[in-house]
Amino acid sequence: MPNKRSLTDFEELYIHVQRKVSAQWHKRLDPLVSGSQSLILRILDVNGPQKVSSIAERLGITPGAVTSLSDKLIAGGYAIRNRDHTDRRVVQLEITDQGRELLLKYQAELGRTIEQFFVGLSEEDIHHLVRIYQQVLKNIDQRREENKE
Repeated sequence: MPNKRSLTDFEELYIHVQRKVSAQWHKRLDPLVSGSQSLILRILDVNGPQKVSSIAERLGITPGAVTSLSDKLIAGGYAIRNRDHTDRRVVQLEITDQGRELLLKYQAELGRTIEQFFVGLSEEDIHHLVRIYQQVLKNIDQRREENKE
């Protein structure tokens, strides 16, 4: 376990980096679509039509939040709602061709943004960051599970 001073130094640096990354992220990507909306489009693109409840479960948000986000996607012409052919009570979201085009633009801009953030880092550094972030996510998920009990 790192000592208290190391964690304090890291905390200050983390907050500073997070603010700068967030500002650039919003400036470059939000004009296209929000991060949450892009995740919905990606799920629909990869997995085909999906129920709101299954999208919510995958993203760890409420079905109401997915409905709100998808309303904006539908208004923009990026997704549509369809009734299931076998059970008319079931409504599924589906990505449109316009949504796929937007997703491609978003992913291209995301790639350029990530490259600019991490330029100058070696392959080894990137592997260390991946390992570190995986561990941090594991710690967060573990704490969440402990708090459910």
